Amino acid sequence: MAKLFAILPNNLFSILVSKNKDIYVEALMALRKVFKQEMAISKADLVSMLIASLDEMMAEMDFAAEADDGEGDFSAEEAGGPSLSAAAHFILRRLKETGWIDVEYQPDSFEEYITLPDYAVKLLNLLHSFTDESVREYNSYVYSAYSDLRLADQERDEYTYTALASAYEKTVQLVDELKTLHNNIRRYHQSLNEYATVNDVLKGHFDEYSSLVIDRFYHPLKTLDSVPRFKTPILNILSGWLADHSLRERMCEQAMLRGKYRTREEAAEDIVLKIGEIMDIYERLDEMLEEIDRKNSAYTRASIEKLRYLLNSDRSIKGKIVDLLTRTASSRPGRQTVLLERMAGLVKAYRQGCLDEKSLYLRAASNRGQDETPLEARAAEEGAGEQSMAEFMEQARKSFSHSRVMVFMQELLAGPEAVDSTEINLCDDESFILLLLAALKGSDRQAFYRVEFLDGYYEINGYRIPKMRFIRKGRKNVG
Repeated sequence: MAKLFAILPNNLFSILVSKNKDIYVEALMALRKVFKQEMAISKADLVSMLIASLDEMMAEMDFAAEADDGEGDFSAEEAGGPSLSAAAHFILRRLKETGWIDVEYQPDSFEEYITLPDYAVKLLNLLHSFTDESVREYNSYVYSAYSDLRLADQERDEYTYTALASAYEKTVQLVDELKTLHNNIRRYHQSLNEYATVNDVLKGHFDEYSSLVIDRFYHPLKTLDSVPRFKTPILNILSGWLADHSLRERMCEQAMLRGKYRTREEAAEDIVLKIGEIMDIYERLDEMLEEIDRKNSAYTRASIEKLRYLLNSDRSIKGKIVDLLTRTASSRPGRQTVLLERMAGLVKAYRQGCLDEKSLYLRAASNRGQDETPLEARAAEEGAGEQSMAEFMEQARKSFSHSRVMVFMQELLAGPEAVDSTEINLCDDESFILLLLAALKGSDRQAFYRVEFLDGYYEINGYRIPKMRFIRKGRKNVG
């Protein structure tokens, strides 16, 4: 393997660490855009394009920093503040000095044309991929590998080796994607520690994790590009190829014609290694998928616990009183009376309201200066406050348990096979929280239902929820 800087110029990345790196990056992105459309472009046209697209940035370019670094050859005009044309020419000169572009002359004239070295094209695509926010289409690696191998096995023509090489590349890419998916789940799991509000948890799960990780790769891999569905046919085809000596000999001849190997022995060895590696990978894929399932389930559980904690973590006096009154109101009548009697001597509660432009009110009469008898201080029974708080905390822990969420979903799916979020009536905060927890548990393999997320949001009774569909497992989609 050749050394990296035997191929790349030593100062190739110097412009990316200079004080003007933002301008150079924008110029490189503009170059990439031009060369996606043209085979070559004249230097004059490229200068005009840079002036048109980077005029404001070039006007603020720090040429003194370039001079301090000892880079570039400055004219008197540039040192004192160059024109836009001079700035564009200077940028192209720096790109040529660092090896990002080449300049060639037309055979019949002295007109200069800009070209890109092959390594520059690859690096520009890599840099662009870091900032590309468009949705990347999922590549069905398993089905593509199966299709290549099945067609080659049926035809057994001069493209058999090509099919093997293509299936090998797709299998390696599949493993890379699975490892990336595994690491992404771990990253989102760790980011839960940084979330401070319920909205942060919901945004991280629905807007980022579900849409960027689960919907784009995990679900297609488990459904459309199912490994169990295509694994056995792939292994059967490759086992047959290993046992067919004459076929492997023809594949060696095809590989030698493509100039990939120096000897037939080297070609034969690599063909066997490729077949063996593909088979080993597909034998291990179930273990990798199970590990990803465990990571996904662990992240979902952690999200639910974080959400539950944040919903019940208002430690202020106000938060405790609000939770205590809410739990009391939802208790059975007998229990409710007991709790109210206990709180009567401990908490003085008053009705509170807010005034707005629609409010009708009577100005309160001022009683300032009137002498009144102070309220008598009443001593609470010993241990009553601690007991009430302990009962309150125990009820808070049980309020949104797993079993209660499942009961909520059993009632929701009691009749229909599937329910859309637009058909759900959210009448209070409790049903809203239960619905969110049910959506989070939809990816759990133990749940009796699954969740399909649709585009957009739906608002009902002041609650805003994603458009989604709850479907009982084991039944076909409805609608």
